[in-house]
Amino acid sequence: MRLQHLVLAAALAATSVSALRAQSFVIGFDSLSDGSAANLAAPAGVSFAVGSFSPDLDSEGDLIDGTTRWRVDTSAESVLVRNPSFYDRGAAPSSPNALDAVFDTVLVSFSSPQVVSGFSVRLDNDSFGFDGLAIEFYSVGASTNTLLGSIPIDQAVPGFLATLSGPLAGVDFVVLPAGALYDDLSFTAVPEPSEWGVLAAGLMGAVAWVRSRRR
Repeated sequence: MRLQHLVLAAALAATSVSALRAQSFVIGFDSLSDGSAANLAAPAGVSFAVGSFSPDLDSEGDLIDGTTRWRVDTSAESVLVRNPSFYDRGAAPSSPNALDAVFDTVLVSFSSPQVVSGFSVRLDNDSFGFDGLAIEFYSVGASTNTLLGSIPIDQAVPGFLATLSGPLAGVDFVVLPAGALYDDLSFTAVPEPSEWGVLAAGLMGAVAWVRSRRR
């Protein structure tokens, strides 16, 4: 590859890295009708699914020790949007609807690892639910997940606001505990630029090597 081609490729890769910008989203569920699939309100690259805390299975269907982790429950139905009155609960913080996690833990998954610099969500306006729970942020590994951070919540406090205090890198999914409806989910995130960063660094190294050989 000629030097000018290497320079151009390196510049394009570096530009792609710098072009990655944090995006902010506020996901309300009021544009959907009661009982609709929550994924209809999700922006590109984000999805909602029922979570299962379970182990891997071997070829015989037996549990594999040490592999218990959060994963999407592929046998579960879609996560829905509900008017809290469906459960005789108080109004949604942003009326009329909220994300239904009353009976199932919900995973908020990203299509690629994200640097999450801001996150907040408000719980339903009633005193049902539990204390001592937490919204958790995870990265995905080959046979396990790594807990990156958490937000303690109290589902018994009407309209409890859960907010992330600092940035977390490498977030693949967020766990919303069962027992509540969640509303006004907002977050600020940017895809991790690792692949483009490695490419740009490699190309710049190649440019430097070619130039040194020409001297």
